[in-house]
Amino acid sequence: MANHETLIRLQAGESIPLEEFTRGYDPITQLVIKEGGLFPFAKALERGEIDLPVPTTQKRPMTMGEKILARHMRGGGKYVKPGDALVVDVDGGYTHEFTTAQVHYFLEQEYGPDYKIKNPQKFAVFEDHLIYADDVARMRPFLDKINALRQLQRDFQEHTGCRDFSATDNISPGICHEVAREYIVDPGDFIQATDSHTCMGGVNNAMAWGVGTTEYANLVHSGFTMVEVSESIRFELVGQLKQNVTAKDVMLHILLQYAKPQMTLDRIIEFTGPGVRSLSLDERATLANMATECSARTAIVEADEKTFEWIAAMRPGVDIDALRKRTVAPDPGAEYAGGVHVIDLSKIRPMVAHPGNPDHGIPSDPTNGALVEEIGDVKIDIAYAGSCTAGKVDDLLFYHQVAKEAVDAGLKVADGVTFFIQFGSQAVEQFCRENGLIDTFERAGAIVLNPGCGACIGCGPGVSESGEQVTISAINRNYKGRSGPGKLWLASPLTVAASAFTGHITAYTPGMFALVSSPKSSLHFSALPTTKGDRRSHEANPGRALPAVHHPCICRWSQRAEGHQGQEEDRRILDHRPRRPRS
Repeated sequence: MANHETLIRLQAGESIPLEEFTRGYDPITQLVIKEGGLFPFAKALERGEIDLPVPTTQKRPMTMGEKILARHMRGGGKYVKPGDALVVDVDGGYTHEFTTAQVHYFLEQEYGPDYKIKNPQKFAVFEDHLIYADDVARMRPFLDKINALRQLQRDFQEHTGCRDFSATDNISPGICHEVAREYIVDPGDFIQATDSHTCMGGVNNAMAWGVGTTEYANLVHSGFTMVEVSESIRFELVGQLKQNVTAKDVMLHILLQYAKPQMTLDRIIEFTGPGVRSLSLDERATLANMATECSARTAIVEADEKTFEWIAAMRPGVDIDALRKRTVAPDPGAEYAGGVHVIDLSKIRPMVAHPGNPDHGIPSDPTNGALVEEIGDVKIDIAYAGSCTAGKVDDLLFYHQVAKEAVDAGLKVADGVTFFIQFGSQAVEQFCRENGLIDTFERAGAIVLNPGCGACIGCGPGVSESGEQVTISAINRNYKGRSGPGKLWLASPLTVAASAFTGHITAYTPGMFALVSSPKSSLHFSALPTTKGDRRSHEANPGRALPAVHHPCICRWSQRAEGHQGQEEDRRILDHRPRRPRS
């Protein structure tokens, strides 16, 4: 709006025309400046004192993101293009205990103690980020302040009547992004929340991204926000993933090849193609979740019948036909300023992102991609399996696949390694309990944790305690200090779990934990060919919580390891019918 020279002129008593403050800004921002800020602008708009400028964009093919914004645009008009400034309606959103108190304070200051929000049933509060703060030594000096944040969130929820995902007996219902996609985000929605991984909602064919508390306070009260239409980049996925590769590896590949050269910067990422349809919804959620690590605006995944079935299974009674009508797909000829890039999933190999060395000019960043086979022998102290990126049902099945093979071979977590496994939600935990996964984890020697963000934000078990410790983690970011002072490597759930048992960063290979005899009766890890592996998309509906629904995810994996002293073992992890969870 102005510079230091302008401030000096004002301090000298000079009168400066308002146009100097608005020059160079889009028409919507100019109105906000003229009204004196975001809240005065919102009040003037509500009183009918402002005529909104509407883009004059003519009919044109549009991307998925452009279609959602065009649908939500106020003031008329049907088409938008990159660079258009819009006022758009917001369908829903959420805050957590780190941010809700500020929203509550801003609204009380602007609208008084009797303020209301527009649509309480599409907005929510979550207690997930600081759920383990009481158990973290470096957080203990701040517990009074943390408890104040928790109480202010409860006050906000009681005041507004928004959906409540607070902890019960110090156990969180789950990480906000995981639970939101289960129960809040619909196809075609425009969702805003006070966290950067809000983009995970794009898995449901929605537009979702994180905003600050001031912007959120305005939109939860007024029902609208201001946006500039971003450019788009599209990834057309073809082929199918190998058995030891997951969607996390796909994102590490995209981070290295496309985000590092800034091709995704501030663009809307769109995932389309037959390769997308080969992935389960949980795996697609990983794609959407890590758009923020790409410095993208957000990500949207093209919908198919699996999308509708998954949402319907999570929300009994939902109208699938209504969901179909809300979906968006890119038009032929839509403009992708970042290009359309074909990625053959069958070519992706297990990857990591190395921790860099910021003290010597090498940033710690998720774009530090490398193939596992290229990094040499990296010993680890901690293996962490969790977060919104990697605490979903499919992720727990990945951890279990590896742990089951290791336990069946008579192995436990490697000496000197601590293996933490944390659920993304109570629903995921219930799935694991009802299907015997937790028993395997415990027999393997892993530490199983209740739902929450935990180590991913440096606030829970799994953080490093010294700069010399090395962590292999399924989380989304490896910035120095994010999860303790140690060196943090990012990897897929399969790689994290395999590394926990070998003691160094290791790409998983089906059958690698075959028990082989030797003169000293020692254990050898051999990469054995697997002829009967079958990782399939998850189609049925085991039990789910929050509330009682069916989880639309089933996996029948049969791993037949050859070379086990002639023994054949059918390793069936799951084979069950859908069932309602216990009340």
